[in-house]
Amino acid sequence: MKLRILLLSSFILFFGNDLLSQEDKDSEFKVGLGISLFNIADYEWDYESASSNDIYITIDLNDKFRIEPSIGFAISNYSESFSAGIGGFGKSMISDFNLLYGLRLGYNSNEILTVAPTVAGEYYFIKHFSIGCEVQLRGLIYEGELAAYTRSSLLVRFYF
Repeated sequence: MKLRILLLSSFILFFGNDLLSQEDKDSEFKVGLGISLFNIADYEWDYESASSNDIYITIDLNDKFRIEPSIGFAISNYSESFSAGIGGFGKSMISDFNLLYGLRLGYNSNEILTVAPTVAGEYYFIKHFSIGCEVQLRGLIYEGELAAYTRSSLLVRFYF
């Protein structure tokens, strides 16, 4: 019995930091896939518009900077659309929580350029899975016209 307690204690002592903390997960290069589950602004348009949820390729270069290309498409009886973008973010880690701040740029098949300063939060439930939210102030440029609105998203990401 004492041997089991000693072995269990040794196991926790040597491997406990890796089992219980998220300390190592953001200090290195890593890649993940994410999806925007809900964009409230997409549901404000009429029913004939095709809305899409973006797919993000998350690339953490280190514990201070993230690059995040995105793609999205939608096909309906009334329309087809495609969008592509890229985001660059600074990161501040607080325990299992990342605070992200940066800029997203995008372009879609309707020839609309998007510029969006962004603030986001991301919580790691485990080393390879996070859930977060994002708030943007979007500027749209189309045929010389400028429009602006806010957009909020719920995102989930899986890291390899």
